[in-house]
Amino acid sequence: MTSILPLVLVGYFAAVVALAWLGYRRTRTEADFIVAGRSLGALMGGATLAATQVSAGTFVGTVGLHYLAGVSFVWAWPGAWLGWLVAAVFVAPKLRATGALTIPEYCETRFGSRGVRALAAALIVVAYTVYLVAQYKASGILASAVLGWPAWTGMALVVASTIVYSLLGGLHGGARIDLFQSVVMAGGLVAAVPYLLSHLGGVAELGRQLTALDPRLTGWFYGWREIVSFGAAFGLSLAATPLEITRFMAMRDAAAARNAVGVAFVFQAIIGSAVLMVGLSMRALFPDLPSPDLASAVMMAHVLTPVAGSLLIVAAFSAIMSTVNAVLLVAGASVAHDLYGRFLRPLASDAERLLANRAAVVGLALVPIAFAARELTLVQFIVLVQANLTASVFFAPVVIGLNWRRATGPAALASMVAGAVVCVAWTLAPGRPLGLDPIFAGVGVSLAAFVGVSLLGRRPIAATTP
Repeated sequence: MTSILPLVLVGYFAAVVALAWLGYRRTRTEADFIVAGRSLGALMGGATLAATQVSAGTFVGTVGLHYLAGVSFVWAWPGAWLGWLVAAVFVAPKLRATGALTIPEYCETRFGSRGVRALAAALIVVAYTVYLVAQYKASGILASAVLGWPAWTGMALVVASTIVYSLLGGLHGGARIDLFQSVVMAGGLVAAVPYLLSHLGGVAELGRQLTALDPRLTGWFYGWREIVSFGAAFGLSLAATPLEITRFMAMRDAAAARNAVGVAFVFQAIIGSAVLMVGLSMRALFPDLPSPDLASAVMMAHVLTPVAGSLLIVAAFSAIMSTVNAVLLVAGASVAHDLYGRFLRPLASDAERLLANRAAVVGLALVPIAFAARELTLVQFIVLVQANLTASVFFAPVVIGLNWRRATGPAALASMVAGAVVCVAWTLAPGRPLGLDPIFAGVGVSLAAFVGVSLLGRRPIAATTP
């Protein structure tokens, strides 16, 4: 691998730079940078939806959870698919009709409140800083466990390369790279599965070995409550997450958005099935790893051939980079477009706003590094914390607010604050207060505040466009 991996990496990054340069040549305005000039078709749109969702939480975290818990975690995936459908059918078309470039801008347009916009932007930055910590943590695990490098080198590789192509092409470049990365990820994972099964003697023998290790691995390791919680965290957050909705807003029309969901399903089905088999196979081959998050890294370093291992390393870094790119573009727009451009420099030229977006991308990329260097919990659980927080803050004002005219600005503000506070409190509290998971407590309180304050207050006036 030491002789092959550098060649694979050089070829991969050369392709990424070329695609980023194509995106740079098409990026002339802030709208080009944030939503690709609303020009994405179904194929590229579906690929960018899938690549954004397939992250460190998939290549490291989900493989690790299947290693730990076996088959049962797969039932959490339908929650993510349902969230996509809600976003494509009930959210994206109406959100696009508002003309907003970002979720915080929509909040001000819909509820007539600059305070709601500022709070939404701030909460996006907080939630996605948590998400970036998971991505950086996973890149460090891959670098140390597979390549024998210090963990910080993997983080530096991801941060530096993603900053470069995010700065160059914005979403124009990011969407093209996502299509390339989706093919790399699907191909790398699918190629690994037959090789793993050949070591185990086939699927039937894999099932026998797993049952001998722990019958729960082929049955129910998690109960229905945990599975519903996982699925709800993914589904409720995807229905309203700025990360995915920005991708929908970048598509050329509603038909492209609907068809893109189908394309994303295909990529997700292939990748999800392969991830399941990888996690199960690694548990049978290496049943006593010190951490489930090491499963994918050990496979690349010690099981696959040098060529297959190198390709899968590149696929894993692709997953991390695509998500980091999406996070940086969305969080950067919250800082540059919704805070700087709205409150500090409302008369800034489009060129100045574009420069502010690029500066925000660099700054936000560097902040989470210090947190990622600490000893933290499993990568997938960091991702779940972010998903819980995102759903608790944005589900009510985005999904319900778009489809209920009675909703008011004070209600949106109250629901965001209440959802964030309750979600964080439930996450930090020992055990499960009242038997509720953070996702149900946060979203439930947020919905109650949204509906209650709307009904108790005055009827909303016509929304104003900032």
